[in-house]
Amino acid sequence: MFWKAKPTISFHDEEWQISAWEWLFDNLGGLERLKRLPSHYPRQVDFPRSGLSGHAHVAFVFSQLCGLLGLDSGAFELLPQQAAINPHLGPLAVVQNAPHEPLGTYSSHENAHVITYDPVAAKDLERLIATLAHELCHAILFSIPERPADWAENEEFATDLATVFFGFGIFGGNGSFEFSQFRDDATGSQGWSTRRAGYLTQNEWGFALAVRAILTGEDVAPIKKYSSDGLYLNFRKNYAYLERNPDKLAGLRA
Repeated sequence: MFWKAKPTISFHDEEWQISAWEWLFDNLGGLERLKRLPSHYPRQVDFPRSGLSGHAHVAFVFSQLCGLLGLDSGAFELLPQQAAINPHLGPLAVVQNAPHEPLGTYSSHENAHVITYDPVAAKDLERLIATLAHELCHAILFSIPERPADWAENEEFATDLATVFFGFGIFGGNGSFEFSQFRDDATGSQGWSTRRAGYLTQNEWGFALAVRAILTGEDVAPIKKYSSDGLYLNFRKNYAYLERNPDKLAGLRA
């Protein structure tokens, strides 16, 4: 029996994602523009160290991202959120630091664009890039006058997908699921810590990264090097599936 490559997402999610890719292509320049947009990774050549701290560091990274996305950083107001409270749940915690507030927000009124960020999460450069890229993609998609019928329920997922289009998918994908054990000797707490950023699941990020890699023909070696084990496993399975089923992306190649 021959092994049959399968995607890591459901048929419904696969249909939605390809449809969302088609909408992005229709409004962001299509396959030709996608091929001109390089993928970016958590490495110094892509994001040199700022040498700064606090809000100045966030503003530096924000300015870098605006430049890469072709946006004017001066058109945005960048603000830190109030620090979130981390409650102690008891002597034996099963889940710690589960996010309740968004890592970033985007809002617009007339010509004013405001982006906020969690100052605690901003200490993690990779997570900061994922958050700011997502919020900046909100601004880009906000400028598109015609939106899909399911926009109200799927705006955040489409925005995550836009970060993949612009070459920042590895950042969101790596933050889509993190799991680790913890122990706090001061309180006697121990257990497991989970952390998630973004709206797409790790499986969906893996499929999206595979779509981009197949369409652009880009070198996938950096994806293997800079992605988490779970993300790369998803990417590899979906890449094999799309390679064996070229008809799935035929509409995006037209």
